[in-house]
Amino acid sequence: MSGRSRGDGTAGGAPLPHRFGRSVCGLFGGAVVGLDMLGAVVVVVMMIVVNTDVLGRWLFNAPFQGTAELSEIGIVAIVFLQIARTVRERALTRADTLLNILSGRRIEQVIRLFCNMAGATVFGIIAHGQYPRLIASYSGGYFKGNTGVFTAPVWPLDMIILAGASFACIQFLLLAAGNGRALLAPRPSEERP
Repeated sequence: MSGRSRGDGTAGGAPLPHRFGRSVCGLFGGAVVGLDMLGAVVVVVMMIVVNTDVLGRWLFNAPFQGTAELSEIGIVAIVFLQIARTVRERALTRADTLLNILSGRRIEQVIRLFCNMAGATVFGIIAHGQYPRLIASYSGGYFKGNTGVFTAPVWPLDMIILAGASFACIQFLLLAAGNGRALLAPRPSEERP
């Protein structure tokens, strides 16, 4: 059984149990792709901001105010907007030599299940810790930058981190569910005639 994603967020070839589950995964997948596309838009905006700053400094001796703050916010936003899609496509950096050796064995699915549950736990903790920060930054009016020069509110970034971590957690749980289904599915050698 291949460890590659089928594009529906499940692992291997374990089918989803019923139509409702498939449609929910389809909607979730659309949201994940939407976040990824929004991350790509942020990359383009950052490119424009940095180039405007460089050209402004070089041609007019007038840099774009807030480039450092927007770049700082943009990089974090890109990571959290695109992390769920990265998990979905199994494109996170990993050393899978052991998994390649164990390919097709039940122990491979056990290890994948453990790793996906660990990923869900990490991103669940991030999301859980981010929610109070979002509330505090929104109600407190926190901002980055220098008053009178350039300021940007912090709460949109906190919301992006919360959403990205939540979606990544759910995506890891979907992958773990696929691993669990693959573990419970009968093997060809175990099927009765």
